Amino acid sequence: MSTVPNASICTPAPTTSSHVLYILVFHTLHPITKLYGKELFGVWRECILCHLILWKEGVYHRNVSPGNMMWYRKNGKLISVLNDYDLSSLANALGPQGNERTGTVPFMALDLLTKEGQQGKVKHLYRYDLESFMWVFAWIFLRYRQGVLLPRRLRPLDQWATLDAIACGEKKSAFLTGFINYLPMDLRTSQSAIDLSLLALLVDCFRVLQAANSNRVDAIYYNLGVELGWTEGTYEQIDAEETVSDMYDLLGKFTGTKAWVKLSNTLPL
Repeated sequence: MSTVPNASICTPAPTTSSHVLYILVFHTLHPITKLYGKELFGVWRECILCHLILWKEGVYHRNVSPGNMMWYRKNGKLISVLNDYDLSSLANALGPQGNERTGTVPFMALDLLTKEGQQGKVKHLYRYDLESFMWVFAWIFLRYRQGVLLPRRLRPLDQWATLDAIACGEKKSAFLTGFINYLPMDLRTSQSAIDLSLLALLVDCFRVLQAANSNRVDAIYYNLGVELGWTEGTYEQIDAEETVSDMYDLLGKFTGTKAWVKLSNTLPL
C-alpha cells in the first residue's frame, strides 16, 4: 500500500465526496423464529403492516424472509422490525430500474420462481412481497416449536432451501395445492388452542393464495377466449400496475379471514 501523499502525485485532496459514513445503532434484535403462539402472529402481522406503509411511500423491500423479520422488547411490549434493505429499491430512484430477480428463494412468490421471473422479465409487485410473508409463516409454523428448530427427521420443507429457483417453485406449487399433507404429526394431533388457531390461519392464508392463483388462470382463459372470438369483451391486463386500492384489497383478503380476526383480537392494543 502506498504512503505517498496526494500532493506528490499531483492529485488534490478532495473537498467533497459522494461517500458518506453512517453508523447505525440498533436495539439488540432477535429473529422471528424465536417466537411462537400469539407473539409469533403479532410480530409477523406488524411486519406486514409496516411493509405496506413503506411500499406506499415508494420503498420496495423485495426480500421478505425470516432472517429479515426481527423484534425486541420495550416496557414488556414486543416491537417488530422489518430489517435488511440491501435488495430494496425506491420508486423515485434516478436512472434505469431493472426487473432483476431479488429475494430469498424459499420465500419468493411463485411467479418469480419461473424461467421468466429468474430472467428479470417479471416486474416485482407488492403482491409478490405479500405472498412471501405467507411462505415465511408456513416455514416457521411448520418447522419450529417453542422457538426451536425441529430435528431434521421431524421437520418438512428442507428441500426448499437446497433446490434451484425453478425446482423450488415446483415444490411450492405442490405445497400450495396440498399443504395439509405437510403437517408434522404433533400438529395433526395438537389440542393446543393457539396451535389450532395458527393452523387455521395457515389454512385461511393459503386458501386466499389458491383463490388468487385460480383468478389469474381464469383471467388468462378469458383473454384467450377474447382473442379467439369465443368471448365478448375487452382484453384484461393481468399484470397491470397496482394501485394503493389494489394493495389494500389484496391485504384485506388475508386480514378479513376468520382466523386473522380472531387472533388479532387476542393481541394487546
